[in-house]
Amino acid sequence: MIVEELSARLVDAQAESPWRVLGILAVLTVLVVPGALNLEVKPSTEAILPGDDPAVESLDSLRAEFYGDTTHVVVRQDDVRNQETLERLERLENRVERLENVRSVTSPASMFTQGIPSDRDELVEKDYRGTVSSDFDTALISVRADTQANPSEIDKLHGSLSRIVDTEMPSAEYSLTGYNMIDLATFQVIINDFIRITGVSFAAVLLVLYGFFRDPVQMLFPVVPVMFALVWMLGLGGYLGADLTIISMVSAAMIMGLGIDFGIHVSKSYFGSSGGLQNLREGMRELSRGLLGGSLTTGTGFLALLAAQLTGMHALGIFLFTGIMSAYIGAVVLLPTIIVLAEGIEPK
Repeated sequence: MIVEELSARLVDAQAESPWRVLGILAVLTVLVVPGALNLEVKPSTEAILPGDDPAVESLDSLRAEFYGDTTHVVVRQDDVRNQETLERLERLENRVERLENVRSVTSPASMFTQGIPSDRDELVEKDYRGTVSSDFDTALISVRADTQANPSEIDKLHGSLSRIVDTEMPSAEYSLTGYNMIDLATFQVIINDFIRITGVSFAAVLLVLYGFFRDPVQMLFPVVPVMFALVWMLGLGGYLGADLTIISMVSAAMIMGLGIDFGIHVSKSYFGSSGGLQNLREGMRELSRGLLGGSLTTGTGFLALLAAQLTGMHALGIFLFTGIMSAYIGAVVLLPTIIVLAEGIEPK
């Protein structure tokens, strides 16, 4: 059988020149890793919808025509209808208008075109046009900014607004909201959850492996293909245009759970035998067709996600396909080489 014969020859090459095999994998990894720099975290819900969806197209046109989204600064203070508070809001408004990418600002102070009057009755009777709450203790400042839904630009806007409000209204309570701020919060959740989910998955996998192998050293061998796969998945995914969204963020945990199977089969096959080159070769021969078939069928199934209408599914399909195929490469090329070096296996 061709697959089995190639597998046996590969093991012989790994035993003959293990460092050369590792060197080749290292060079390929160096070429793959920069792809991860192309990854973008897209927190907005429109990022997972088709680009030609009418709602997405309308939103893009709206942003282009009217300069992005509106961020709302909600300021809470006892009765904002007094001269000092309105003057502070006016200074705040003027400073915000000078920020980069800010196109317009509206606040209760905007209702006075000739400056803030000192007459209390005039301040109380003024129509604030929805910028002051019905109980008069909340002021709404609307900031229209062209951030292009870019997380770094939104974060910059958030920081600038917070500093200005802290300076101009130090005693007031305030909050920032709007589509921009929700996108920023989603961005932070995606990053934190990606790290948390991956970490929890890794810890759970190690716990199960220890229960399975009952050896703190042997249990680490099956992890090798998975760690290799995660690195290649992010790099190749970046080259192929995949992005991290609220859907694709689960890809690392899924590869952790699926890819570990390859490592377990290879490790158990070798460590369950008496060891040596012959047993490693025979084990890989027996596993070769199953590992190849399993990776191809699973990877092909994940590629079917490219047919989905949700753009977010496309990124998930790319990550899972590259991840599972990388786990296969890690299991048949990297892991046996590590076993050869760790066990001191000599070529015939």
